[in-house]
Amino acid sequence: MTGVAPLIDALIGLGLTQYAARAYLALVARERYTAAELARASGVPRQRIYDVLNSLNERGLVRVRPGPVVRYAAVDPEAAVSRMMEVHRTAYEQRERAGAELIDQLAPLWTRGRSEDDPLDYVEVIRDREQLGERFAELQSGARHQLLTLAKMPYLVVENPAGMAAAQRLAREGGDVRCVYEHAMLDDLALVAHTRGFVGAGERARLVAEVPMRLCIADGARVLMSMRDPRADEASSTSLLIEHPALAQLLIQAYESIWAAGEEFEAAVARVVPAAG
Repeated sequence: MTGVAPLIDALIGLGLTQYAARAYLALVARERYTAAELARASGVPRQRIYDVLNSLNERGLVRVRPGPVVRYAAVDPEAAVSRMMEVHRTAYEQRERAGAELIDQLAPLWTRGRSEDDPLDYVEVIRDREQLGERFAELQSGARHQLLTLAKMPYLVVENPAGMAAAQRLAREGGDVRCVYEHAMLDDLALVAHTRGFVGAGERARLVAEVPMRLCIADGARVLMSMRDPRADEASSTSLLIEHPALAQLLIQAYESIWAAGEEFEAAVARVVPAAG
């Protein structure tokens, strides 16, 4: 059975198992075999040879020659291959018909689904802190010309490499990157150093006594806001990611009022931090 690997692969491609392909090829090479002889010639395990022969017989690929010892012969390869091809053609035609019927049934559902808009499609509710970090990073990375942020303590997202990269990119391209922090952050020298890094990257920073909520507005169209749960502890909050230009524009007006009342970051640091030291 050497040098017949391509033939075995071709027969397997037409639906035979490897054992059935090996047995049929052995039968083609000789006029007839007993089951035991065929097992030896084809390399099919003897305990499997009768199952293999029954399978070939059901497919019309072998003939059984009765006698004191039953022998088996291969059907002419042209007829055998034609039968296997016909089985595949029939199966393919059945799948084509089933596929066409499925398309006819699914198409109306698809059309109805496209015409039914979810009135809250533009709102995503986020309660998981890890997911919030991912959405915050995506919002900043996707900003093209403006990124306005209110940073309320305690911070839900402390490490913010996406924000640093966005600040550098937008500042380099002439964009508007601003953040309003709370005066309480000046009590933490690590946060002061962290904020200085953002300012060095191109962010403009100001401080106020307190900001009303955690907020980030990107390009006047997308808003991420985190609202503290008034009935739970301070760290408990619900965040909303909203794609709504009208809402974003309204919040920008509120943001500008807070920004106008803020103190420049470096001025606040110079006034407060040395005194703390």
